[in-house]
Order: sequence, then C-alpha cells, then structure tokens
Amino acid sequence: MPASHLPDISKLKISELKEELDLYCVDTSGFTEKKDFTSALKKARETLPRPITTYREPEPIPESKKDRQKSTSSSSTKDPAAAAAAATASTTKSAPQSKASAPTPQAPSPTAQPTPASSSSRSSNPSSTTHKGKDKDARKALASRSPVIARQTLREHPSAKVLGERNGSYLPGSPFSFSLRGSLHEDDSAIIRVPDGVCLTISAASVDRKSMSTYLMQQGSIGVSLRISSEENPQLMPVWTFDKDRSSGYSASNLGIRVCGPRNVRLFAYMEMGMRSNATVEVFVFGSVCLDLDKF
Repeated sequence: MPASHLPDISKLKISELKEELDLYCVDTSGFTEKKDFTSALKKARETLPRPITTYREPEPIPESKKDRQKSTSSSSTKDPAAAAAAATASTTKSAPQSKASAPTPQAPSPTAQPTPASSSSRSSNPSSTTHKGKDKDARKALASRSPVIARQTLREHPSAKVLGERNGSYLPGSPFSFSLRGSLHEDDSAIIRVPDGVCLTISAASVDRKSMSTYLMQQGSIGVSLRISSEENPQLMPVWTFDKDRSSGYSASNLGIRVCGPRNVRLFAYMEMGMRSNATVEVFVFGSVCLDLDKF
C-alpha cells in the first residue's frame, strides 16, 4: 500500500500502533510511552518493507459513480418497487443484444383447466396400494400358519367322568379327517375352530360297516346321524343320517359343507338307540383345509 494512503501515525491509538508494529515484527515489549510506539512505527515505515495489513482505506470513487450510487440509494429508500424496476432496467441495458432479442416466455393462461382431483388420488394410489399389498401378504402369511383345531372330550355316562380327549390340528393345504365318537349327549360334540383367513370344507362322512352291524344287533338300534351347529345357529341339525332301513350305503360323499373363519362350529354323532349297553360307533368325517381366497 502506498505510504500516502497509510493512516496518520499521530492519530493512531497505542493498540493500533502496537498492532502495526507487530506486522513489521518489531518488539514492543520495552515500550512504555506512546512516543516510543510512534517513533518506532515511523522508522519502520521508512526502512522496512511494507507487510500485508488487515486494514485498507477505501479507494476513491469517480464522481459519476458517486452520483449514480446516491440516486440509487435514495430511490430505493423512497420506493422499493421503483428501485427494483431500475435494477431490472439496468440489467436489461447491460445484457447482450442477442439475449435481449430472445422471446419472452409466456406465462400460463389463467383459464387453464385445473387438475382433476382424481389425478392427485391416482398419484397417491401407488403408496397406498403398496401398503395394502404388504398388509395382505402379512395376513396371508399368518393365515397359512394358523391351523384348524378339532377337539372332542370323551366322557363316561351317566357319571360324566372324563375318559380322554381327541385332538386334531390341520394347516391350510392339508386334508381334514376326524373320528367322532357317537353319543346321546350334545355335550359330547366336537368343537371345530376355524381361524381367520382359513376355510374348512367337509365333503364326506362314513361309518365302519362291521361296527355298525354289531351296533344294529341290539334291540331298538336304528342308526346314527351327523349333526352340525354354528355360532349363528347353535341348534344341532342333521346333515347326514345312516338308517338301517333306509340308507343305501355306509357313506355320504356329497355333503358340501364349507366354513370360513374366524368361526367355531360343532360336530355331533348322534346315536339313535343302543347306548344303554354303552355300545357306540364312530362317524368318520373327511374334507380339506385351505386359505380363504376371497380375502387374499
């Protein structure tokens, strides 16, 4: 920086004198008065090369630029909109002619048709569809691990002493087969629990020919009937009956019973006669277990 542009030494404070002397790497630890600092700085400016300082005096501005800045600052203070317009005009003037001749893009027409509401709903459909798909997959995976449970408690009558229990567990995709012990008491019904998302189909029932022949030898024995009830209708109603005088066979293959969960049903093998001698027969029920495709 030229010496003419440096600040006057006589007007500097001691701290400013010390700061500049530090730039010249002059030791000021032994200085006690201001005249020591001023004389040392004067000598340093005359004899030592000028270091890079952290202060700089403003360069003189030409008169034309000063007038333009004053007019711009005054107009911006009075009217911000006019200042913005002036800035835009100056930018336009300084731009090359090729850019100035470029066509100005037209703003969209205010009469443009608004986007239908259905488009926004369609745009949000992918995420909701993905969420629904993941939820459906999770429910399907849970249903595929949920078995149909069949349970019948065996009792001794008339004491009603519990003799044991029959259990069956059937996952979706497996065949269903369960042996019902015949009884005169509805409390001996088997409880079938069908979980959510699973369907149980009962398509056939049968009795053993030899066991039934032994049972029918008793006086007054008629046969056996397969009965079913649901949560909606708790009454046990016959769906197939083997009658020794009317039945043409020992099985039925067209039952067509389909139960979808979540639901509990009861199956009961009702013996018409012959229980006085504790003689009974088994009713074998067959079907299949699968997923409820209406839910997946």
